[in-house]
Amino acid sequence: MTSKSHRNTSPLRMLRSATLLYASCYCSSAISTMQYSFATRPASASFVSTISRTYCRRKRVMRSITSLASSTSNTSTRDDLNINNNNELYQHRIKTLRQNSKLSLAPMMEYTDRHFRHLIRLISDKTLLYTEMVAANAIVHERDGALSSDSGKLNSNYLLRFLGQGHNNEGASVLQLGGSDPDQLYIAAKTVYEFHQLHTRQWLQLSELDERDPPVFCDYTALNLNCGCPSSKVAGKGCFGAALMSEPELVRQLTTSMHEGCQGTMPVTVKCRIGTDDGYIFTRDQYMQRSEEEEYQALKNFVLTVADGGIVTDFQIHARIAVLSKGYSPADNRKVPPLRYHHVKRLADECPELNISLNGGVDTLLGVERELDDCNALDGVMVGRGFAANPWSFAMADEVLYSRHEIDCHDHVGVKNRIEVLEAYGRHADFEEELWDPVKVRRFITKAISPLFAGEPNAKRFRIALDEIAGLPKQIMKQQTNGVTVREAMHGQPPLSELIMEAAVKHLSEDALYRSPKDSYEKMLWEHEQKEQKHIFVNSATGDNATSLIKEWQESRKEEELRNANENAI
Repeated sequence: MTSKSHRNTSPLRMLRSATLLYASCYCSSAISTMQYSFATRPASASFVSTISRTYCRRKRVMRSITSLASSTSNTSTRDDLNINNNNELYQHRIKTLRQNSKLSLAPMMEYTDRHFRHLIRLISDKTLLYTEMVAANAIVHERDGALSSDSGKLNSNYLLRFLGQGHNNEGASVLQLGGSDPDQLYIAAKTVYEFHQLHTRQWLQLSELDERDPPVFCDYTALNLNCGCPSSKVAGKGCFGAALMSEPELVRQLTTSMHEGCQGTMPVTVKCRIGTDDGYIFTRDQYMQRSEEEEYQALKNFVLTVADGGIVTDFQIHARIAVLSKGYSPADNRKVPPLRYHHVKRLADECPELNISLNGGVDTLLGVERELDDCNALDGVMVGRGFAANPWSFAMADEVLYSRHEIDCHDHVGVKNRIEVLEAYGRHADFEEELWDPVKVRRFITKAISPLFAGEPNAKRFRIALDEIAGLPKQIMKQQTNGVTVREAMHGQPPLSELIMEAAVKHLSEDALYRSPKDSYEKMLWEHEQKEQKHIFVNSATGDNATSLIKEWQESRKEEELRNANENAI
C-alpha cells in the first residue's frame, strides 16, 4: 500500500529521508553485531578492540549522515520527515515479522521473561519471541514514576521490569499488551515507542564502547493485543483477554489506539481463541452438539471486523474456545475444550490477505512441520509448553523450517551444542546479577535454563543443583549482620556462570553436553520411527516423549510454587 507521505515527494526530501534511514540501519547493524557477539563468544581484548573500532567508525558515519540530512531541514518540516521515517521503520519491522513467523514462542506468564527469551534466541535465530503479557494499566501507572520531575524525560530504570529486553539484541520479538481501555493502550504503546527512542539516543551518545554498561534494549518488532487469555483475573475482573472476543469493534478501536501510540512504527497483531462460551453454559456434550459452522462464522466475523480497521493483518489463533462462565483455570481451558484446527486452517484459506498462525496443542518441531505441511495457507505455528518443557528439541528449527536462502548465512551462527549455550547464557547471567539484586533475580535466571536438558540422564539432579544455586544469595544474607549490603555479602563468591557450568559438568554426561542440534534432531526422529514400527500410536503434534516431559515440567512448576510459598511464609 502506498502511503500518502510518499506522494509528490521532492527529491531533496527523499534524499534526507533516505540518508536518515541508511544511517539508522547502519548504526543498528553495528549495535546488533556487538550485542550478538558479546552474547555468543568470549570478549577478548583484541575482539573488543575490533568491535570498538567498528562501532566508532559506524558512529562517525552516522553523525556525518545525520548532519547531511539536517542541512536540508529548511526544505522540509520535521513532521513530514517523521512520517517518512516512521513508515520506513514500519516497513522494516513488518518484513521482519513476515520472515520470522513460521515458528513463534507463545506468551506465557512467569515464563517468557527476558531470561527465557534470551535462551531461546541462543538456540534459534529465527523463532519469533513473545513476551509475557504486560498490562497496559501497569505501564501507565509506572510511567508517572518514569518521568523525571525536572526535565520531563523518561527515566528508563522505572520501566525495565515491564519493557526492557536486557542488554542483548533479541531480534524478532513481540511485546504483548493486555487491556480494554483505548487511552491506556495508547499511552502504553507511546511509552514503548519513547523507550525505544531513548535507547537509540543512548547508543548515539556513547563516546566509546562500554561493555559494562550498554543501554537496555526496547526494540520490539511488533505489538500484540491479548484477546485469548481465559484467566479469571484477566477475562473476568480485568474485562480483557478472551472476554474481548465478544466486542470486535472495541478490539478494532484498541488496536487503532496502539497503532497511533507507537506513531505507526510497529505492526499491531492480535492473539485470540476461536471463540468463547458467551451466550450459553458450557458442557462438553452440549458443545459437541453446537453448530461448528456458526462457531466458524463468528470467528471469521471477529477477525474481519478487527482487520477492517486496516491496522491488523496478523492473527495468532488458539484453536479452542475459552470457557469463561465456569471459573475454569487456564490449565482447564487447555484441556477441556476440544481442538478445532480446521477452523483456523479454513480461515487462512479463505482470507489469504491476512497472516494466520495456529496455536494450541502443538508441542514438538515435528508437529510444527506437520501443521505447516498440512495447510500451505498457514503462515506459522505458535508453541508454548513444548518450548517451556524442552527448549533444546527446537534447536534445529531454523534449518528444518526455513530454506537456505531464507536464513541469512552471514548473521546465522548456530550453537554447536548445549555447553556453548551455557557459556553464552552464563555471560548473560553474570551481567544481570551485576545490575540487579541477586537475592531477587537469581532464581529467575536459573529457572530459564532448568529445562535445557529435559529427557537426559540426571536432568533432575541438574535442576535440583540450579535450585540450590538460586537460593545461595538469600542464605548468605541471612547469615549477615544488619547493615551489610548484598554486594558486600556476595563479595568473593564464585560468579553465577561458574556455578551453572560446574553443576552441568558434575551431573550431566558428555553426550548430553556436546551433542549437536543435528544429532539431537536425528535422535528424536529415530525414536519417533521406532514407536511407529512398534505400532504404537504417536501424535506427531505432541509425541509420547513430549507429553511426558510436559507432565514433568508441570510437576516441577507445582514444586516451585510450593517452595516459593514456603519461603515467603518464612
